[in-house]
Formats: sequence, structure tokens, C-alpha cells
Amino acid sequence: MKEHGGVYFVTSRSFGVSHLESAEMALKGGIRIIQYREKEADTGVMVEEAGRIKELCNSYRAIFIVDDRVDVAMAVGSDGVHLGQEDMPLRIARRMMPDKIIGVSAKTPEQAIEAEKDGATYLGVGAVFPTTTKVKTTVIGMGGFTKVRESTGLPVYAIGGLNIGHIRELRGLGADGIAVITAVIASKDPQKAAEALVKEWRESKP
Repeated sequence: MKEHGGVYFVTSRSFGVSHLESAEMALKGGIRIIQYREKEADTGVMVEEAGRIKELCNSYRAIFIVDDRVDVAMAVGSDGVHLGQEDMPLRIARRMMPDKIIGVSAKTPEQAIEAEKDGATYLGVGAVFPTTTKVKTTVIGMGGFTKVRESTGLPVYAIGGLNIGHIRELRGLGADGIAVITAVIASKDPQKAAEALVKEWRESKP
């Protein structure tokens, strides 16, 4: 995933645009890792939406990840899936998707160590800061992020309330990337916001 850059965009329909529209704006801005996150739609709707985003990501040569749902990921042939601590156990998902990307959410070194042992490809670590896009979350701060980063050899993507101003500090702490939602989609010009994030990541290499 590192060759696709350090900015990872998570879709949302909470800002007046569809998942497909938000993914397209991020891709036009140069982001090359897209996660489809939908918590409420029926499975049939999710398969349709994810399939369309997968086709769009293919046209941009971008990585496409489905949040939570291994069945949807497999149905559309996504590049992988991202699992939370309450989703399908990683060991089972890895048996079902032996050659795919599987990311895992981790808030503690213990969770990170277990995920690495069970075959995770990367970790999503946070929430680093408070976020309005998840109702239930625990804020771990930069200190918590650092503890997780130091506990694992896996690529680590910071998530939670992040914006362009956090990139340099997180890179200095060893982040392999940042995952964003509102920093792109809630801006006045999402495509330009994505471009700025990608540019800052490239120029802030320690």
C-alpha cells in the first residue's frame, strides 16, 4: 500500500454527496487508497455501491477497501477489507481472503500485536483526535498512537479528526499514512483539499 501514497480516504454520505461522488472527488485529487464505509444500507445496496466504486478505483489504479463487510468485499472483488475489533475475527477473514489486503483497527499495543500475529496487512490506529464521523470511539491522542506504532512492524495509518496540519507530526512519529473523511469531503473544494493533502504528505518526508 505504501506505493499508493500516505493519504487514505474513507467515503461518507453524511455531507450531501454519495459514496461514489465522494470517492471520485478524492481520486481526482490524487488520493489512491479508498475505503467504502457504509453502516446502514442493505447488503444489496452495498454490493451495488461498492461495485461501482471498485470500477472507479480500477480506472485510477487505486486500492479499494471495503469497511467491515467481508461478504461485500468478496462479492465485488475489492482489493481488501478493513475490520474493526467487533467485526469478523481476522483469522477467519484471512482464511476467506488469503491473498487480499486486510486492515485492522487498533487502539492499543495489545490489539496491534494480536493483529500482526493473525495476519493483518496494516493497522488503522485511532481515534487520534475527536471525530464527528463515528458515534462510539475512544480518543487515544498522539501518545496512544506512538505506543501502537512502537509495538508493531506493520504499516500504521492514523485516523480520527485529522487534517493537513497533523501530517508532519504524524510522519515524525512513524505514521505510514493518514486516513481522512472530513478533511476532504467537508471542505469547500474536496478535490483541492485532496490535492493539498497528497502534496503535503509527499513534501513532509522526514
